Amino acid sequence: MKFKEMNLPDFIMQSLEKQGFAQATEIQERTIPLIEAGVDVIGLSQTGSGKTYAYGIPAIQSIDHNLPATQVLIICPTRELVAQVVDDLKKLTAEQGRIRIQPIFGGSNMDRQKQALKRGAKIVVGTPGRLMDHLRQKTLRLDYLRTVVLDEADEMLNMGFKPDIETILKSTKPERQTVMFSATMPAEIQKLTTAFMRSPVTIKSANQDCSHAAIEQYYVNCKRTEKVEMLEKILQKTNPFVSIVFCNTKKMVDDLAHKLKQSNHPAVAIHGDMRQRERSKTMDDFKKNGGILVATDVAARGIDVKNVDIVVNFDFPNNDEYYTHRIGRTGRAGKSGTAFTIVNTLQQSKALSDLARKLSGKITEHPNLSSTSFLADEPDKKKSRKKSNNYKPKHQHSNNRPKSHKAQHNKKPSNHSRNRDNKRGNSR
Repeated sequence: MKFKEMNLPDFIMQSLEKQGFAQATEIQERTIPLIEAGVDVIGLSQTGSGKTYAYGIPAIQSIDHNLPATQVLIICPTRELVAQVVDDLKKLTAEQGRIRIQPIFGGSNMDRQKQALKRGAKIVVGTPGRLMDHLRQKTLRLDYLRTVVLDEADEMLNMGFKPDIETILKSTKPERQTVMFSATMPAEIQKLTTAFMRSPVTIKSANQDCSHAAIEQYYVNCKRTEKVEMLEKILQKTNPFVSIVFCNTKKMVDDLAHKLKQSNHPAVAIHGDMRQRERSKTMDDFKKNGGILVATDVAARGIDVKNVDIVVNFDFPNNDEYYTHRIGRTGRAGKSGTAFTIVNTLQQSKALSDLARKLSGKITEHPNLSSTSFLADEPDKKKSRKKSNNYKPKHQHSNNRPKSHKAQHNKKPSNHSRNRDNKRGNSR
């Protein structure tokens, strides 16, 4: 369906036309009319499906310009996603200019946020923790709230925000509209919908399970010590202008970015320990100049980078959802993309095979890059401890008496022999 067939306000149509959007995505086409009608909606869609405009367009239309109060609250898991959502909504309202949209997240000045809320923000987009801070200090009032949106609800629950979300929802009037978007529907989300939503309509994209059809998905085998070398081979083989490399820890992000820079690769790092100003500058430079973005899963939430050529799972993803979110950074807006996963243990190989079956066998070994067909078992932690330098077997004592002396126990050693044995034991 084309946007012009959806009877949208002129200022929204003008904004969509300026951005080159004429055709609504499936999730937009199916959810916008329901949200406009005030229905509680659960949208199941993957990254890159257009969900921000799916809830953003009806949210903007619902605003009463004569009411100087917060009327729409959008809750996101990370500050990156908050910033991205605010940017998208400001694009939609650029031709209208009367709707104040305020981001609320940690790492930015609290007093400035208070002043902005006091001036009157009709749409507030925030992370659960900082929203709770404002609710406790009564600088955010939800008395006139009409709509609550939970964006990437599954990720918020994974990050432990369920108590905060429940507290925020309990602070609103029961007759409010609740809209939820999520990539998956775990049991915890089902409990949340039962407790806080009124007869919600669930919309699942028909192409959700094949949403990565435009992405070539490969894996490559290598030894654990060869991972950096393998990454460099992938970069040399594909020669990407824009790429994202995912690691599981902040330390690995820093270490890998440093190693890539030493090899003259244009690499930058982004993770949760960086100051917001530094993260914003890093992302602005990356979007402008391209290169290699090395990131953790949480930090990459909400990052909207166009034309990502390849995604590399340098560290094996912790679960299937992380894999889906990671590779979804490429192959967007009808364009093709490529994803690589580096595998170095039998356990990882088995997990990837299980995932490939869920995805109808879409993950294949790259024909030219794997360095070995042999994969080691994951090291046993107990065995690893025994091999460490600090490990001492329980039967070993400080005198270190050799086993060969046991045969001499029946014979009483001379004083000279005892002294000689003690010296040997101490030197060992």
